[in-house]
Amino acid sequence: MTPTRTAASRDSADRKLEKLRLLAFTAADVLLELDRSWNIIHCGGDVGRLTGQSGSTLNGQSLEVLVVPADRSFLRGYLDNCAATGMGQRVVVRFLHPDGNIATAILSVRIQTETRMATIALVSRSFSTSSPSGGLASRSVFTGQARALAGQPGHAPTHDMAMIALPSIVGRAAMEGSPESQAFLTNVKAILRRHSEGGCVTMLSDGCFAFLHPRAEDMRRVEKEIRGAAGQFLAAMRITTLPLDSSLQSDEDMVSALGYALDKFSEGGGEDFSLSCLPQCLAAATYRDTEIASICRQIIESNSFFQVVQPVVLLRTGQIMHYELLTRLPEEYSDHLSNIGEFVQIAEQIGMISSFDLLNVSSTLDILSRSPENVKIAMNISGRSVESEEFADQFFALLDERGRGVSPARFLIEITETQQITQFDHPTRFLQKVSARGYRICLDDFGAGAMSFEYLRRFPVSYLKIDGLFFRSAMNNARDRNLVRSLARTSFDLGCRTVAEMIEKDSDDTFARNLGIDCGQGWLFGKPQFPEYFFPVAPKTRQRMR
Repeated sequence: MTPTRTAASRDSADRKLEKLRLLAFTAADVLLELDRSWNIIHCGGDVGRLTGQSGSTLNGQSLEVLVVPADRSFLRGYLDNCAATGMGQRVVVRFLHPDGNIATAILSVRIQTETRMATIALVSRSFSTSSPSGGLASRSVFTGQARALAGQPGHAPTHDMAMIALPSIVGRAAMEGSPESQAFLTNVKAILRRHSEGGCVTMLSDGCFAFLHPRAEDMRRVEKEIRGAAGQFLAAMRITTLPLDSSLQSDEDMVSALGYALDKFSEGGGEDFSLSCLPQCLAAATYRDTEIASICRQIIESNSFFQVVQPVVLLRTGQIMHYELLTRLPEEYSDHLSNIGEFVQIAEQIGMISSFDLLNVSSTLDILSRSPENVKIAMNISGRSVESEEFADQFFALLDERGRGVSPARFLIEITETQQITQFDHPTRFLQKVSARGYRICLDDFGAGAMSFEYLRRFPVSYLKIDGLFFRSAMNNARDRNLVRSLARTSFDLGCRTVAEMIEKDSDDTFARNLGIDCGQGWLFGKPQFPEYFFPVAPKTRQRMR
């Protein structure tokens, strides 16, 4: 039977679209033809990987309904702008699969008379952030994009970094769950993404954002659109721009300058920000880093920190398996160091992390020696310390001197990934020796760093702690959920227990158990407290830590 003219025409059009994709859009994975209402007429390419649906089911669907709900307001405004100008720059959009998986892609649109063509290139999962971010870039992705847009040496900058601060009341209202304020912030994110290069926007803090844009972009237009969406929520806003020039000599300098600018603007909500170029930001960052390094050195040399503990619980019984030792800094240092993670990273950079870790080993052994026999404590050790042969000698000397009378089964070592281990010969021998003595090894924040599986493959691990953000992402992302479930199954096969971090509610506990995770840690089971809060500690005559 001869096909009808309509069917033959459609087949011809499909073949033509496929040829266009292959010949003219070789960088794209998917090509869509859309009508004036942005409904799909034809599609070609790897639509299954993009949408989780077949090409035949996409015909007639609106492009807007294919993306995650948090991106729809942004996409709607972007498409309206495309209709007005005839084309749209490349932007990052997340497509939602029917099974809950998300595909991140770069979308661009071109309009020719009645034809609207959309080219879509899939990007790696690492490019996108988790769904709660509303389609915004992580700080590292944002910084990488800024570096890529910096002008060439000897040429005038073509792009700026803009930072915008909204009143803090907006952020507080959003946190309290006000539907109106959340709708406003959703609109703000969409507006900033529409005016940014490739949709690259990051959130610095509640009500503070940064985005990258061509220098020709009129910031007054951005401000006008935000005010138009604000209603009663906005009394004032502050916008500061910095040119992405090429005057800095290295990528390291660029990252340092950008990081300082973003932190400084966020801290004061833009109120005290007076820097006008990246070289000024770099100079300020260098001064700050020198001062902070001196403070960190002083903290370690004077042993001016203290320890708290938090329970790790067997989920099916509620039994406390052990406690994690957590280091805290006195309040007097809060103006210089935002958290203990920043302190640890600086200690690694200035070469004092081994001294810090050894002090914590000594404190842990001291607490264990004065605690009941059933108390077990895990403490963190940096990957940088694990790589050091000098640290290994001092570590075992401490165990021999201070660990007498403390059963090895009571002392667990958690390997952190703030500083990645790259040379494995010595660390593997060191941890095998630690394990042979009866001490157990834990991997901290599994899934947060690039080397997690390499550590699991090489080291004699007893506990595997799943990163809290990875675990919480699994609640809303089917792909991450399957990964966590497979990880729990693999850990069981390897003979090690899994621990989920950030267990805060009964529903988190149930979710973790349903995934096959053994243990949990989080506020549901107890906030970090001094050891005496959880178990008796015999008194000892000693100088009180500040």
